[in-house]
Amino acid sequence: MSNVRKGIVAIGVAIVVVGVAVQRERLIRVFRGRGTPNVLLISIDTLRADRLGSYGYSSAQTPAIDSLAARGLRFTHAATVAPLTLPAHTSLLTGTFPTFHGVRDNGQFYVSDDQTTLAEVLKAKGYRTGGFVGAFVLDRRWGIAQGFDTYFDDFDLSKYELSAGIDAAQRPGRDVVDHAIEWLRQPSSQPFFAWVHLYDPHAPYDAPEAIAARFPRNVSGAYDAEVATADLEVARLLNWLTDARAVDSTVVVVVGDHGESLGEHQEQQHGFFVYDATMRIPLIVAGPTIAARVAPDQVRIADVMPTILDLVHIAPPAAVQGTSLLPATRGQHLDLLALSESWYPRYHYGWSELTAVRDGRYTFIAAPRRELYDTQADPGETHDISRENPRLADALDRALQQMDAKTAAAKPQAPQQVDPDVEERLRALGYVGGSVSPRALETRPRGDPKDKIALYNLLKQAGTDSVAGRIDEAIAKVQRVLAADPDVVEAYIILGNLHTKATRSDAAIAAYQKALSLDDRNENAAFALALAYKQAGQHDAAQAGFERVLHMNARSTKAEWQLADLAARRRDFARAEQLLTRALTQSVDRPAFLLKLAEAQIELAKVDEAEKNLREGLRLKPDLPMAHYDLGVLHEKRNDGARAAEEYQAELSTNPAIYQAHFNLAKLLSRAGRTTDAVDHFRAAVDANPSFASGYLYLAKGLLDAGDLKASEAAALKGLASQPDPQVRPLGHYVLADIYTRTGREREAARQVALGRRLERGGN
Repeated sequence: MSNVRKGIVAIGVAIVVVGVAVQRERLIRVFRGRGTPNVLLISIDTLRADRLGSYGYSSAQTPAIDSLAARGLRFTHAATVAPLTLPAHTSLLTGTFPTFHGVRDNGQFYVSDDQTTLAEVLKAKGYRTGGFVGAFVLDRRWGIAQGFDTYFDDFDLSKYELSAGIDAAQRPGRDVVDHAIEWLRQPSSQPFFAWVHLYDPHAPYDAPEAIAARFPRNVSGAYDAEVATADLEVARLLNWLTDARAVDSTVVVVVGDHGESLGEHQEQQHGFFVYDATMRIPLIVAGPTIAARVAPDQVRIADVMPTILDLVHIAPPAAVQGTSLLPATRGQHLDLLALSESWYPRYHYGWSELTAVRDGRYTFIAAPRRELYDTQADPGETHDISRENPRLADALDRALQQMDAKTAAAKPQAPQQVDPDVEERLRALGYVGGSVSPRALETRPRGDPKDKIALYNLLKQAGTDSVAGRIDEAIAKVQRVLAADPDVVEAYIILGNLHTKATRSDAAIAAYQKALSLDDRNENAAFALALAYKQAGQHDAAQAGFERVLHMNARSTKAEWQLADLAARRRDFARAEQLLTRALTQSVDRPAFLLKLAEAQIELAKVDEAEKNLREGLRLKPDLPMAHYDLGVLHEKRNDGARAAEEYQAELSTNPAIYQAHFNLAKLLSRAGRTTDAVDHFRAAVDANPSFASGYLYLAKGLLDAGDLKASEAAALKGLASQPDPQVRPLGHYVLADIYTRTGREREAARQVALGRRLERGGN
């Protein structure tokens, strides 16, 4: 080779070497220097691994997720910690197991402040952090939002009147991603950590028709359509990264939080069992330094946090129990055991909890009758081999116990009191709300969930019937459960809730009493019984019941609120003020308590204090129902009709169904001579509350003033037939008398005048 050619080759080699070095240096800068990598974590709720194309499902329509898997690290055997959203996401974001972080159910556990989340770690290292969630079970009130600068939840439970419990308060993934992309577009010199939670695959399966039409019209097809819907939102996020030229500087993780049984083992959805259908999840990690690879080892959702931190070269907190999965990128064997659990059967129905370990081939489930499955030979886990292979079952049982002990916190978190608005939501739907009874925490023999699945399904079906208004059908199903297992305390509480919804006070009271006879420390039953007494007008019994709840739980602010309400109904406003002031020193739903306190103070003529509390309530919750109405009442007491009218209008602008605001505003308008406007609001008041008898009488007077005699007569007759307030009842008779006089029916007019005068004198 000539010297010239050698020189050219040398230059070429040098260019290649320099190019490689430059590329390497660029990646180092991306990950260690000025180009600190972004992190996009996408969790897809209720997503089975085996329903994605990249996991071998031929009917899948998931091109976005599959393309990410093709260029990244895909784990074939990833397991979640629990088949429930909040526990699973707590492990995802803290890198610890439920035995440590203590969150073991939705709705009655909170992520404590002493837990360190991925968002907190990244925020401390200069990241801007945004969380965007699709379901109320991840609302900030559960503590999961720690470390996020921006957290999009904004769930108003009052908008979900037809939903089946708190887990059905959700929003479409499109709304979640819209907010996430809006946040991502904000200019910033900081790297971002964005967590986007898509809830679409969770029941009810209701994909857009254009997508649903591509799948079979059955449960399986409906679920697949929701998975396809979620994939479209993943595509939008990935396309944004491409458009923003951020693909090469962003670590992307897609993970499921748990799966869905879809009828396997007779479980329709998830939460009850710990089989692979609900515990095996997809996990895909992609980024600029991650080569495409399929990792067959067993991994856990708790490993995601330390893996992300490893990718961005940040040391994990000391408490982290998961491990970085990056050795899998080099083909190294990980040798991990996955620990899983479901305490749902125990907390909700008094049956046994379930715990399990997986090693990538075998799954061992600790239950009253233990189970062992070879998931390679039996992927559906239909053949229990624990008796055929007792030595392996024993070994995995020991491994489970050792791992459980190793990961456990020194003082595990116990179930906590549910927020009052959430509990009211559950009770109205026929569900159990509130805290778990101490009996659920006792160590004693319990029913095996395998034997109880049919009863569990009946209770779930009863909940569906309740939401659909089929109360009697729901009651019949609960009664079938109790005939088969009369010790299910929660079933009696559900039965009482259903009778309450059907306004059958006596039956509700009997059901709650039965629950308390089985478990006299059950706070849920005690509170529900006291509430049933109150709704039945048995106020002395209700007061004793709420005091019993306080004896069980001195921090039961919901019982204090009810006692304050009973005091106000007895017009003992000083006592109501005392109870509410004391409750406000604790952790409560502060706006609701401030509202109630202000109402008592208005009655005590402490209008300045009342206004201060109402303003604070509105600051905390701008759409707080009745707050502007109460301000209107307050201004009327100050003889400031103009400001009162403004407050009533403000109430109606956010809460148009508040009939009292329509009514009071109508009276002000009537006095101002604005008869037509007054009639509109009187009519709106009775439309909002068709049983508002006094409202019909005032409507009748307004219609009379407007000259509509026929409509006025109909309204007056309807109001008088509906048991109006005694002091308002004479108005109805006088309106009729005026109508009859104008239409020449003098005898009827005289009779109505006589009736009105007799009522004014105190007669019947």
